[in-house]
Amino acid sequence: MRIKVFTLFPEMLRPMLGASILGRAIAAGLLQVELIDIRDYTLDKHRSTDDYPFGGGAGMVMAAQPVIDAIAANTPEGFHGRRVYLSPRGRTLNQKIVEELAREDELMLLCGHYEGVDQRALDSVIDEELSIGDYVLTGGELGALVVIDSVARLVPGVLGSDESSEDESFTTGLLEYPQYTRPADFRGMQVPEVLLGGNHADITAWRREQSLDLTLKRRPELLETAPLTDADRDMLARLRRAREVEAATPGLERLDLLAADRFPRAWFCAFVPEANRKAAKKQCFSGRRHVGYLWQAFSMGFMPDFAEGEDARTAWQEGFAEPYLLYLPGARLLYRVRGQIELPEGCCLLADAALTRTLVHTGRPGKGPYFARSGKV
Repeated sequence: MRIKVFTLFPEMLRPMLGASILGRAIAAGLLQVELIDIRDYTLDKHRSTDDYPFGGGAGMVMAAQPVIDAIAANTPEGFHGRRVYLSPRGRTLNQKIVEELAREDELMLLCGHYEGVDQRALDSVIDEELSIGDYVLTGGELGALVVIDSVARLVPGVLGSDESSEDESFTTGLLEYPQYTRPADFRGMQVPEVLLGGNHADITAWRREQSLDLTLKRRPELLETAPLTDADRDMLARLRRAREVEAATPGLERLDLLAADRFPRAWFCAFVPEANRKAAKKQCFSGRRHVGYLWQAFSMGFMPDFAEGEDARTAWQEGFAEPYLLYLPGARLLYRVRGQIELPEGCCLLADAALTRTLVHTGRPGKGPYFARSGKV
């Protein structure tokens, strides 16, 4: 990738281009960046490159002659790149445009200053205008650096790993998931357990959930164009439901969806006696049934020892301890809870973290709640 930057202030760009990843890429020959001083091409004996605008107005305008001559003198025969003027009125740069630019063999970036550039220069030697955001800078140099940095990341070898650029925010159409490094415990703040387990499928699922959740919270408009799978859409539906639950019931700490998906069977194995599990699984999990039917382990007689109604509530309160788990079968959501809360409507399961005690609300009049202890007690 070859990039030529036309600027009045090349000294603004040199420090950035000589440091960090860009500096190493240029030193290794993966990226070629040439800074061209527009002042070297002016015909004015004072090296002036600007003049007052026709029609009046504040500020100065960069003259057409030095811009046109500078670009013409540095455009090789058979040039097949793109010539870009950094301007607040251009297309707003995004990852899709960055990917377009990265496919070019060569880029020319024109940095404007003052009140802009004579339109005749833009009409003559510029292919398009690009903006890096809805704000105005003192010049185009910072915009040029943004373009160079974002494009360079997509040049093979610059990042050292192709996965680094493929997995970034916006490359997938979503915001990037959180990242962690050693130590696993920093001043009491823990790295999510899933990242320490070495199960790559679980890690991939967790990261996808985090990306979707962050995008939903911070940039929901990106979801309208992001390439989503059916699994993504199912995950988003659950995350949207989680937001509703948490708005209605403060004090909940949501656990990841992977933990929520595994909770029903862990609960089942903890509280349904082994001798009854095969028959109970058929009743609670098979066919068109779903985890919302777990309470039938009690009503269908698969639990030999449990309390019901007010006795169940009393038994739960007598051994109440924090924190405890709250599972919502219909929404397939799992929460860690501290203190007493107003339970959401419908079926829900409460259990201590060790799965030794549980209280099950069926959400149906005249049925339950049910309390049971596991075989661990």
